[in-house]
Amino acid sequence: MPLETGIWRINDNTKPIRIIPTAMDFEKRLEDILEEDISIISEPRKWMIIGRQVQTAYSGRIDLLAIDQSGAIIILELKKDKSDREVVSQVLDYAAWVKELAYEDLATIFSNYEEQKKNAPSNPLETAFRDSFGIEIPEEINTNHEMVIVASELHPESERVVRYLQKNYGVPVNAVFFSFFKDGDAEYLSRSWLVEPSVGEELDQVKPKRWNGEYYASFGYQQDVVEAGMKYGFLVAGGGDWYARSLDMLNPGDRVWVHMGSGKGFCGVATVVEPRQPVDDFMVDDNGTQKSVLNVVQTRLLTIRENPDKADYAVRLKWIKKVPSYKDGIWEKGFLANQNSVARPTSPKWDYTVERLKTIWGI
Repeated sequence: MPLETGIWRINDNTKPIRIIPTAMDFEKRLEDILEEDISIISEPRKWMIIGRQVQTAYSGRIDLLAIDQSGAIIILELKKDKSDREVVSQVLDYAAWVKELAYEDLATIFSNYEEQKKNAPSNPLETAFRDSFGIEIPEEINTNHEMVIVASELHPESERVVRYLQKNYGVPVNAVFFSFFKDGDAEYLSRSWLVEPSVGEELDQVKPKRWNGEYYASFGYQQDVVEAGMKYGFLVAGGGDWYARSLDMLNPGDRVWVHMGSGKGFCGVATVVEPRQPVDDFMVDDNGTQKSVLNVVQTRLLTIRENPDKADYAVRLKWIKKVPSYKDGIWEKGFLANQNSVARPTSPKWDYTVERLKTIWGI
């Protein structure tokens, strides 16, 4: 059982008066409190909320979803009073669903959460991560996850199961207990853990990694779009807000190493000329004639007028070096490939990729 918390009010020259814990008025209120300040649970570690009432594929909803600085995902299931016997199986079921989420799935969850919370377009997940933790988001996230049951009490059977799973099999599940106290107009929360969490070196000592200043980008489109981009000097991203918004990372003067996607290797390195524009307005120079980008590709690109949520955007580039054709993409063992349209990788693999491409292209 967790430690019991007692609170007494002490007034001058009076006997201490114990404040009796009471039930919190409703579950949503505790959820609101934790959303406002998740450090109540996470300290000494740091978490960032990325979703609330997240709909799973199995009809359930995850109360709160968070990420830590290592890229691990934390699943929080809240219960107003004493948790029922099914809460452990419920949170394990959620974890089975979360485990299969790809980077873009989590980015979409975060985008939806931010837009609902702020009623305005959100920043990309990688931007919010950098603002929150002061480091770049790991190139792979959700390689680990944790489950936290939040309640005033835990059913004895559930407590035994949590301890058994954690102690014998290392399953990252725990429970944190809150007591709610009311003293006149003042309200208080106290917290205690079923099993006091230990902060491992990997999670507690994540150090900022050095970014080499070189951007990674990927087309991820059909061959005709890649070939047009190589010919006319542009990069396209779209199909969803997360993909398109990553183009906002690029500013004029930035250098970007462009991958063709679909395992085709790198097609070139370029300097950014202009920030992103919707394809509706993007023009290219075809031997002195200005043409819409929509007219130089066979693949149908989506305009804002057609579909604002999935519209395609283009960034104008000036190629420094590029391969002769689509079939000549450069790929070697040890090179980095990334699921983002644009990224600022920090892994040694990216350093190796850039240095190797510099050698190949004589840069």
